[in-house]
Amino acid sequence: MKNIFLILAVVAMAFTSCNDDSKNLSEEFDKLQKETDSISQLHQEFQTKHEQMKTEHQNLAQQLQGQELEDSTWLETLAEYEVTLKAHEAQLAKHDELLKGHEELRSNFGELSTAEMESQIAAMRSNHEQIQSDQSNMRDEHDSMMSDLENIKNKAMDQTAEGEEPQKE
Repeated sequence: MKNIFLILAVVAMAFTSCNDDSKNLSEEFDKLQKETDSISQLHQEFQTKHEQMKTEHQNLAQQLQGQELEDSTWLETLAEYEVTLKAHEAQLAKHDELLKGHEELRSNFGELSTAEMESQIAAMRSNHEQIQSDQSNMRDEHDSMMSDLENIKNKAMDQTAEGEEPQKE
């Protein structure tokens, strides 16, 4: 009789333990989903800023295209930045896919086994870290590019203004 009670106690503890693990993983997943929502909002804001940056770049490139430039490196800088902007677009598309995957996981997370939950949570953490790191790097690159583009734009406007001044005899 004691053996039966002992076996039942062990089985009950095992079920309770599994249930606690599942509950803890669900709570951790909920926390990660809130982080995902926050990262997603920052991602949307970053995409908007990226589009503004791209437009600014295109406008400046068109403005400089027909001019005789005092500094030939301006066009080289613009070409480098175009490559950087395209790389950013690829990263943003990758982030979109990761965030969509997190959203899709939301609907069926409770149906996963404990091992699958743990694996998904680890992958989400890794994705969050990667996205945040990429966003930080892109933000720094955008800030630098905006500063450089503004300088080029100002110098080009100064050059144009100097060329339009009447010649003094």
